[in-house]
This record gives sequence, C-alpha cells and structure tokens, in this order.
Amino acid sequence: MLITGVATLLLSLLVLALAWWGWGVHRVQIGRGLPPGPRPLGLLGNLLQLESGGLDRALMKLSRSWGPVFTVWLGPRPAVVLCGYEALRDALVLQADTFSGRGAMPVFQRFTRGNGIAFSNGPRWRTLRNFALGALKEFGMGTRSIEEHILEEAACLLGEFQATIGTPFDPRQLLDNAVSNVICSVVFGKRYGYGDPEFLRLLELFHDNFQIMSSRWGEMYNIFPSLLDWLPGPHHQIFRNFEELRVFISEQIQQHQETRQSGEPRDFIDCFLDQMDKEQQDPESHFQEETLVMTTHNLFFGGTETTSTTLRYGLLILLKYPEVAAKVQAELDAVVGRARAPRLEDRVHLPYTNAVLHEIQRFISVLPLGLPRALTRDTHLRSHFLPKGTMVIPLLVSAHRDSTQFKDPDCFNPNNFLDEKGEFQSNEAFMPFAPGKRMCLGAGLARSEIFLFLTAILQRFRLLPVESPSNINLTPRCTGLGNVPPTFQLHLMAR
Repeated sequence: MLITGVATLLLSLLVLALAWWGWGVHRVQIGRGLPPGPRPLGLLGNLLQLESGGLDRALMKLSRSWGPVFTVWLGPRPAVVLCGYEALRDALVLQADTFSGRGAMPVFQRFTRGNGIAFSNGPRWRTLRNFALGALKEFGMGTRSIEEHILEEAACLLGEFQATIGTPFDPRQLLDNAVSNVICSVVFGKRYGYGDPEFLRLLELFHDNFQIMSSRWGEMYNIFPSLLDWLPGPHHQIFRNFEELRVFISEQIQQHQETRQSGEPRDFIDCFLDQMDKEQQDPESHFQEETLVMTTHNLFFGGTETTSTTLRYGLLILLKYPEVAAKVQAELDAVVGRARAPRLEDRVHLPYTNAVLHEIQRFISVLPLGLPRALTRDTHLRSHFLPKGTMVIPLLVSAHRDSTQFKDPDCFNPNNFLDEKGEFQSNEAFMPFAPGKRMCLGAGLARSEIFLFLTAILQRFRLLPVESPSNINLTPRCTGLGNVPPTFQLHLMAR
C-alpha cells in the first residue's frame, strides 16, 4: 500500500511538473510580444495576485507597477488589460474596428455558442447588429415614442411605490419589472403586470444569474470552464436558469409565429421572423431560429439587469446623501414643477440633476470590467505589438477613477460633472456603456430610463432610510461581471 501511495504521489508530481513546464513553453510561444505584466504561476496564472471579489481593484493596483497596458494570465489564458481613460480611448475609440471583436467568455459561450448580438463575431455580428439597429429604431428606440413607453411605465411604477407608503420595502423587484417592461414592449410587443408570477420568475432568473456571474464562482468558471463543469457549486445554477429563459423565449417566438401577419411586424421578434422568411433559401443566412432566441435573450437581459441595478444603486446613494436628493428635488420643483412628469427635454435645464445621475453611474460603474474584447487584426498600442485574436479587458472603472479626468474620483461628488458656474459639464472619460463599435445597443434607452425613472420618483416621494445615513454602506455585495449593490430597504413619504 505504501509503495502504491508513493508511486501515485510521484506520478502526480510528474504530471504537475510536465503541465507546469508545458504551460511555460506555451506562454513563451503565445505571449511573445505582448505587453509585460506580473509573473504568472503555473496553471494558476496570476490568480493569486487577483483579489477575490475585487478583480477591478486588483487590476488597477497592478497598473501602478506595469502601466496602463499590461498582460495578466487568467489561468492558462493571457489577457491584455487597458487601464485609465487614455488607454481606453486609444484602443476602443481611435482603433474601434480593431478592438471590435468579442473576447471569449465561457459562461455565455456555453449557452449562446456564438449566437446572438452580444457574443457573436465577424460577419454574423455585423449583420445582426445592423439589422437590430434598424429594427429597434422602427419600434421607437431613439425616438419620442420610446419616451412615451418609459413615462407610461414610470406612472405604473409610481402607483406601486405609492402602495408601500408607511411600510419599509426592498425596491429591487419593482424596479426590475418597470425597466424590463420597457424593453419587453419593443421585443415582445407587450408589458407584464407587476404581480405576474411567470414574469416575476424570469426576473429572478436574471437577477440570480447576474449575482452568480459577478461572484468568485462566475470568475472561476470563465477561467477554468472544463474543470468547473465537473465540480459542484452554484455556478451550475447559471445554466439551469439559462435553460428556463430559453424555454420562455422559445414559447414567445412560437406564439408570434402562430399570430403574425407576414410583412406587418408588431415588434422585434416579428421583424426577425420576416427576415428569416426572406433568407430561408440562403444556406449561409445568419437569420435562424436559434439566433433569434439568443438575440432576444441578449436584448431582454441587457435591457433589464444593468439599468435596474443602476436605479437601485442610485436610490441607495441618495438615501446616504439626503442633501443631494433634496437639492435635486428643489431643482425639479423650480424647473418642472409637480403638475407634469419630467421629460427628456428638461435635462438641459436641470444641470444639477443631470450631474447627479451621471455621478451615480460613474461612481458605481455597474460593469466595471466591461465585456472582454478580442482583436480583429494585428495592431500596435502604446508601442506594444498585439496580435490578432488577443483577448482584451477594457477596465471601464479605471476611467471613472482617473484623477486626471475627475476632480474627486474616489468619492461620490456631483461636482465631478459641474463647472465653476454650476453648469453641467460632460466628460469623455464617462464610459458606463463602453465606447466603440461594441457599445451596448440599448445605451440610449438606458440613459433615458435612468433619467425618467429617477426624476419621476424624486418628484413624487421623499426617500427615507431605515437606518442612519452615516451607517449606509455603498460597498458592492460582489464585484465581477457587475457591481451588485447590497440589499436594502427604504421608506417613502409623499411630497
């Protein structure tokens, strides 16, 4: 038994040594020419230097030693990190086409298999993006009609908030429902009641996935997918949730197929089905039912979770800083009054309010790492040669913490977006949606929702914390794919 045990141990050590040596050779071959970075450790790469639940902070700390463009090893894979506003601008804006590829993200790849808008590449991505931009515009995105949808939903949300007066409550579910209904009106052609059990279940699936993917389990799956597939843990719930979402979306598509009139689209799904009909004889068409399922999921998820998280975090920040909320309300009263709802055209006349809403997004950086990019061709950046296919991490939060761009980057301070006269001052370093060709399709919609929902709430209600504002902790509950705010409750009082 002893001999067998020793032999097993020696064999294991030999395998590890060979793997270590093999990956070392692999790194020399692949990593030649990539920017310098911290020395990796075997199969672990730089994981021991990357803080659990604080990958964004760890990467910004490394950039102090290695500069704004450096390489880290996420297990066996190298990734080039872009840190600071200028590096992000030089890559994502000034070389937008070159940095327009989507980097591998196994947690999504397993589900989408490269389908849909968010995680496809090459001709498929360009075709789907161009089609989606046209179809979404047809159904109101970027036009006055989407503002009307948001205002109608805001009125419904205010009614739900009104019913809570006198009782502390967690606003997450109501905000999720309101935000999701706006994108549902475009994609599915309908909205859902705030008590609809099926819809509430779907919103929980989104929320659950966003949390798990932002946890250490989500990080580890993206680094070691083959290993994590065999290990127990909460990451498996992501794929069960994905499958449940797939079933719901497939059912919606089936209903559309049964009730649609060809050439008379009612919503995004009908538009896509019309295009499928036009290209059904083309064997290389990108318009297939599986692509529709994944594109719908991308729009549904992207149009719900990050905007809702921003609104929820915004309310928490305003609870901690009641003087800021009071100043916004005073400006709303003076400019808009209380007889009508605020509209997008009011923004230009609400400099302090506009600054506060920008500062909320800057401060929380809801997608701190952005989504990974991949180079579509060889290029040079900051004297470094980067080969085609290189994975890139655009550290968006680093632009928001850049002391050369913001007066008070580490604290919540609306003056970051105000000039000496108190007028709103825009800033190119403000990157909540990632600039360049991969900017979120719903960026304009999200900006409109954040403004219209939050101003509607503040116009109607006073926000009261359940504890002392000084005790409110704004630290994210977890940080990974997104910054997930801590759970909280609040009281509302009619103004």
